[in-house]
Amino acid sequence: MKIKIILAISFIVLLNILPIRQTYSQPIDSSKTVVLETIYVNSTKVSDFGNGITISNSDSISVEYRLNTAQSADKTTPFYFRVKFSDGIDSSIRTTGSPSVSYKNLPEKNYILTIGAFDLQRQWNAVETEIKIIVDNEKAAMFVKIDSLKQHIAGMVAPPDTLLTEEVSTESSSNLEKIIIALLGLLVIILLVLYIAKGKKNGAEKQIAIKSESKGVDLSKYESALEENSKLRAEISALRGQIDAVLLRAQELAKQNSDLQHMVQKLSKSKMELEDLQKQKDDLFAVVIHDIKNPASLIKSLVELLTSYDLTASEQQEIINDIAQTTSRIVNLSQEVSRIMALESNRMIINFEQANLNYIVNDVFTRNKIAAKNKSIIFTTSLQSDLPECMLDPNKIDEVIENLVSNAIKFTQNGGSVKLKSFFENDNVVFEISDNGLGLSQEDLKHTFERGARLSAKPTGNENSTGLGLWIVKKLIDAHHGRVWVKSTLGKGSTFAFSIPLNQDND
Repeated sequence: MKIKIILAISFIVLLNILPIRQTYSQPIDSSKTVVLETIYVNSTKVSDFGNGITISNSDSISVEYRLNTAQSADKTTPFYFRVKFSDGIDSSIRTTGSPSVSYKNLPEKNYILTIGAFDLQRQWNAVETEIKIIVDNEKAAMFVKIDSLKQHIAGMVAPPDTLLTEEVSTESSSNLEKIIIALLGLLVIILLVLYIAKGKKNGAEKQIAIKSESKGVDLSKYESALEENSKLRAEISALRGQIDAVLLRAQELAKQNSDLQHMVQKLSKSKMELEDLQKQKDDLFAVVIHDIKNPASLIKSLVELLTSYDLTASEQQEIINDIAQTTSRIVNLSQEVSRIMALESNRMIINFEQANLNYIVNDVFTRNKIAAKNKSIIFTTSLQSDLPECMLDPNKIDEVIENLVSNAIKFTQNGGSVKLKSFFENDNVVFEISDNGLGLSQEDLKHTFERGARLSAKPTGNENSTGLGLWIVKKLIDAHHGRVWVKSTLGKGSTFAFSIPLNQDND
């Protein structure tokens, strides 16, 4: 017992030493009121709870409530409920967003349940509501018996309209008198039970008071400690409300930070796009120079051949026709410079039309026969006669095939062979060019279609090579939604090929 007294005194001293912060209070807003909605005892709805509710310690009670506000704008303002449950000596306070609270297995005491509300910005407090909860096993059992008896009497007594229209028999009057006498007797018994119970309770309280006085314990100190404890709990509840407000603000800041990061990402993406556009501009000049260089070189070769005295008149006429055709091609390329500059999103503008690939292959073959003849190269074709037409840009595919053919002739030794082939496969038209020239190493194959790639093989006739041709080929075939590939063995030749679908999706 001495140890308990020492612990109690230590607890009181500790409470006196610790600094108590003043709870932040807000003005009461009379336009906002907490009202009780529904009360359930053991899942049974209670119809009348104006004077409080009596239950046993084995019952469970649930209370539903809401915040009633006159202004519609306040209905969207974040707020919390403050629930205080007190037995007159000790109390518990908690802050919750739930519109209901439940209790069960309560000790036999008289309790006051007080419910208030406040906003997270600490601007107002709503008018509180409270209800008295009496936990008394004897009274609860008595009320249950009275309710049962009322139901029993209601079932035995005839309705009022029947009593007005029918004559009450002597036997019914006798039964009614018996019921009234029984009710009076039951009422007397109830009053005696309540009187005895009250006497026992008063006697127990007196005994506790006598024992406390005999042991010399000052109960006022305990009451003071409990009161301080209640104040601390109230302060903690207020702090929890402030913490919730801070958390809400933190969520808003996190969202703003996320939006800023998104904007930074968009700016970074725009910067990368600008850099890519600059790179495309450089690529454009490389394409234009390369497109004009090949026909110009061809004209130079044709003019040199024309100055030879070993040509017949028909051969000279053929060369003149090739020069005229190639010159026209240079003019067309110059006119297309403005269209090539419209590169967008790594795509060239392609003018699709229905065309037969074999016609383009034959034109390129005719233009390059002289170059192949100058190196004594066996230059042949193997074109599928019933090759179906497909959607393509004839000028762009002409440029692709021209690049592949000129490369094959450049990298094939004198006396070698170059073969052009076309066929139809899996809803695609396919062009293939094979040679038995220098071939490519495995390292070369990794970089074949990269811009400006300088491969290990060198032109066999001292021809010029910028390393842009195959990169242009891939760029143009990609724009046709096709595929380009190469198979090669170093020292044994190469096979370049591309495929184009018969139909193009509308982009």
